[in-house]
Amino acid sequence: MTLAAEIVRAIEAGTRLIVLQTSEEARAVELLEDVAARAQTQLHTWSLASGVDAAGSPRALGSVLDTSGTGLWALLDPAPALADPTVARALREAASRVQGPTWIVVEPASTAPWSVPPEAWRVVLPTPDRGAFEAALAEIGQALDARFPGAHDMFEDEGPAISRALLGLGMPSAERLVAEAVLAEGIDPTRLIDFITRHKPALVPTDGLLEPAHALSTDTLGGYAGFKAWMTTRALALLPEAEAAGILPPRGVLLLGVQGCGKSLAARTCADTLGLPLFRLDPGRLFGGTVGRSEANLRQVLASLDAMAPVVLWIDEIDKGFSGASGGRSDAGTSARVMGGLLTWLAERARPVFVVATANDVQGLPPELLRRGRLDEIFFFDLPGASAREDILRIHLEDEPRQRLGSIPPMTEPWPAFASIAAAAEGFSGAEIQASVTEARLHAFAAKRPLSPDDLRQAVADTVPLSVTRAESIQALRAWAVHRTRPAAV
Repeated sequence: MTLAAEIVRAIEAGTRLIVLQTSEEARAVELLEDVAARAQTQLHTWSLASGVDAAGSPRALGSVLDTSGTGLWALLDPAPALADPTVARALREAASRVQGPTWIVVEPASTAPWSVPPEAWRVVLPTPDRGAFEAALAEIGQALDARFPGAHDMFEDEGPAISRALLGLGMPSAERLVAEAVLAEGIDPTRLIDFITRHKPALVPTDGLLEPAHALSTDTLGGYAGFKAWMTTRALALLPEAEAAGILPPRGVLLLGVQGCGKSLAARTCADTLGLPLFRLDPGRLFGGTVGRSEANLRQVLASLDAMAPVVLWIDEIDKGFSGASGGRSDAGTSARVMGGLLTWLAERARPVFVVATANDVQGLPPELLRRGRLDEIFFFDLPGASAREDILRIHLEDEPRQRLGSIPPMTEPWPAFASIAAAAEGFSGAEIQASVTEARLHAFAAKRPLSPDDLRQAVADTVPLSVTRAESIQALRAWAVHRTRPAAV
């Protein structure tokens, strides 16, 4: 059932006050015009500046609420007027009438200086779907065809792929982003989609609770072929053909493992594999100083994610962020309530939000998080084997500096002379291999000469890895994971 049909049914059932939350006022009015046509009634609008039906003559909301008869009244961003207790009470009384107009408050979800009465039905206007974006892209292509020959055909042919990249944005933001992408990249569809994916997170308002993050290619993650293959298969579930075949969108994954073994890096690659924007949630940002603030922050985050979907949510170090969730004594139960709300959303969410959570300590995780249904799989990121260590070493010696600098810094010998050093780094995590490369480069730079294999070999020999200093805790984590998780390496 469409949202317009749902609103019509609510009106026919006697609902007299609807709060329609959206920042896209024009789309909301278009929706309500459809509702009015279906209900065979008339739509009126009111705003503080333009008065009734955009006549340009301001009119107090209190006098509008005295209106009798029937019809729909869209009150556009009325929060400043409803801050007056008398006007807010008048709206509540109007909503309590058995007969009369239906009042529809259209306002952004973040606007709440007035108390919404219990008689109201709250509904969120979803962001445009693929069909709406494809129609808009066809119009954009038609308009750009004179300046960019072939734009019309390109937007017709690539509309589904570009629309998928735009999902989660409002229509005005999407149209501006497409225009910027065309000006920057021309009409090459691959470059357009890449531009949209990189710039889309900055257009989504998150009030500082969610942090837009850059996705990374799987080429930056050395080893862990099993995890990469699993993610590639999961990405197929987002294709339109998969939806038509009854395949549900992927729900998410928990990445558990030894510190420094690439869990955060793997989380970033998820967004690249799925072709979706990435947002990072630091659980510590949810907790506020006043009573109920933490729970309200969680609701705001989840509402934003549902509106932006499809999207990837990266919950970083979830074990530390909810360390008080198991007992609830240290913070009056706030952690437990916030974790409970998150677990409920993980189980019941209907929108395609892929959740990737990282954790170092399984003891800090609630058992409910580990069951299937909330997430699809639990992967264990162990210390890299010899082949993976060689991949990681090559990434930091050659691939990463080539991508960042455009060339590989001078080395006294070619790659094969360095490759054997990976064997000497047994027990090293990926982070420790990277640190050894940095140390070796710094030593060679201080000596004013290119990097040599001996520099790297000495840096590895001087490093005491975490597998030695924390041997007991790592072994305990491995023992727990052996029959409870899926190895990321295979």
